[in-house]
Amino acid sequence: MLRLAWADLTHHKVRTLLSALAVGIGIMLMLVSRGLASGSMAEVDQRIQSVDAELVVLPAQDNIIFTNGAPFRAIHERHLARQADTDGPLAQTIIPVFFGQVKMAGQQQRLFGVDPAQMQAFLGQRRLVAGKLFDRAYAFAERVRAGARPPEDMSDPAYHAYVADGLELVIDERLQRVGGYRVGDEIQIMGQVFRIVGVVEAGVAGRVFAPVQTLREIAVAGEPTASMYFIKLRKGVRAERAVDAFQAALGTDARVELKGDYGKLLRESFASVGLYMDASSGVALAACFLFILLTMYTMVIERTREIGILKSLGVTRLDLLRLAVVQALLISLSGVAVGIGLAYGVRVFIAVSRPLLTVELAHGQLLLAALVGVVGGTLSALYPGYRAARLDPAVALNTE
Repeated sequence: MLRLAWADLTHHKVRTLLSALAVGIGIMLMLVSRGLASGSMAEVDQRIQSVDAELVVLPAQDNIIFTNGAPFRAIHERHLARQADTDGPLAQTIIPVFFGQVKMAGQQQRLFGVDPAQMQAFLGQRRLVAGKLFDRAYAFAERVRAGARPPEDMSDPAYHAYVADGLELVIDERLQRVGGYRVGDEIQIMGQVFRIVGVVEAGVAGRVFAPVQTLREIAVAGEPTASMYFIKLRKGVRAERAVDAFQAALGTDARVELKGDYGKLLRESFASVGLYMDASSGVALAACFLFILLTMYTMVIERTREIGILKSLGVTRLDLLRLAVVQALLISLSGVAVGIGLAYGVRVFIAVSRPLLTVELAHGQLLLAALVGVVGGTLSALYPGYRAARLDPAVALNTE
């Protein structure tokens, strides 16, 4: 049966190849779209997990992928700091983060505004590759803590002199390599010229860091606002109990989550985009398998006389149905192999053209592609196989 199916397919090589290629393109779209989504989320989650903290505090309603600005005010940080038990405050360190946007290496990057004094919480064991960590911004941060204020007129030269020390950036080495940046390069952010002062190993929470005090001064006139908080708990405090205490203090303004659950939150926030990707991939695959159905149906029409000869020789209806299924499976599984190869090729292309993006081709996704090929091929063959099985041998033999 397999040899007969193969001989029938190779009789029309171009049509068979086009059918397999159509399936391959659909499989490639499914793998790349899913791999891009899962790879990007896994990378972001991995970088967030590197922060030396146990909890994250996020805006209650915002999507954590697209959130920007600073919904948290100073009162929120005070509420967090006040939570205590008989042994003292629950939080050892509260780490505010102020999000911004900056275009570097040809695409938008999330800018992490952090206190220079808390930068070590983001670095962990990662080392400084080049330059320094916020060389002059420490002095700027200390002036802010001491209550120093700049002129209210941002066009006043004294204002620029005030913020000058805080106009510093630290980037990770992956962004440095892709963008070709060097220590001392200048980047414009929020109408101010920031200077790259240091490069750290890749894997930190953000690709671009700036002093939070500077971003606050430029964006919100120095108000102590934040986009999110990391919380490092006092030793011995149970994280689950701390979550309940902090959540009760903040009420409906925020959601307090275990840092380990950040990946789940990412997937939830990405769910609508994921549904769109799955739907578009599904439509593409449906069109591909309809192409196989059309191919098989055309083969049945073209082989009407041959089918009549097979039936007159004793080939059963089930055998003819099985023949159609085997032919469709050969096409679809060849398409799966082509699609997997194309997906790896696209991943290489993305790695070269968009090296800051990550495409993850997990074994589970590859198995799913094979399952889609088997199921799609089988379904595509059912009607043509049924049509072939139902042919009357006498009528088929009289067909020219």
